[in-house]
Amino acid sequence: MMPTTPVVETDDRQLVQTIREGDADAFETLVRRKTTKVYALCYRIIGNAEDAKDISQLVFLKLWENLEKYDPAYAFDTWLYRMVTNVAIDFMRNKQSRDNAVNSTLRLVKTEADAEQGVVVQRKEVENVFNDVSSVLSPKQKTIFIMNQMEDLPSAEIAKILGCRESTVRNHLFNARKAMQAQLQKRYPEYAQLWRSR
Repeated sequence: MMPTTPVVETDDRQLVQTIREGDADAFETLVRRKTTKVYALCYRIIGNAEDAKDISQLVFLKLWENLEKYDPAYAFDTWLYRMVTNVAIDFMRNKQSRDNAVNSTLRLVKTEADAEQGVVVQRKEVENVFNDVSSVLSPKQKTIFIMNQMEDLPSAEIAKILGCRESTVRNHLFNARKAMQAQLQKRYPEYAQLWRSR
């Protein structure tokens, strides 16, 4: 019996090169590979499933149009994350100008923290709290907070994605936490203690 050769998956850089050479099927492969990651980040930033789907589609359209600009010297995901965050931030800014609110349904307190505190918090309630307190953040502050707290990305990686200094990321994170803590203390004092314990 002949030993089977394991199928080696093409890495992102090779896939992009294949697409640049005119292989449309390779682009479909790339879209399938990245859809979950792109949608998850869009949803976490925007907090609305339908909007996240629309933004994801827009990201892939922009990806197709701008693939020639990708520099293989950098990780593909870093370049892709930058595109996702730019599209999402633009969307949030436009939405803010329309209804002066950022619609988000992200949790502020992670489930593990709830368990440690012996507090049972209904997900919807926590989403509503996050929605309220994060409405004071700028789109960039909110995006950086989410990438750091929800996506567990280090500030150095966020700086690469957003094309800014790491000190700028840390500054935005500090200001976001401070602003949200002040809102928690004012509107939801019962959550403020949980926040400090994180």
